[in-house]
Amino acid sequence: MKACVRCKALVPDDTNICPVCGGREFSDRWDGIVAVLDPDNSKVASMLGIKKAGLYALKVRTR
Repeated sequence: MKACVRCKALVPDDTNICPVCGGREFSDRWDGIVAVLDPDNSKVASMLGIKKAGLYALKVRTR
């Protein structure tokens, strides 16, 4: 898995465009993971600014 640098969504390594934000920059250097099932009713999703269900990295490094 790799993480979108823009929205931190975790996607398969063969993904070229992020399905969450449309970003094209990814990093394989990420830490932590959160699974959001119901973003409309999740306090964690609200705190992290997540609007779409999925897997997200908590920290993404670009270097």
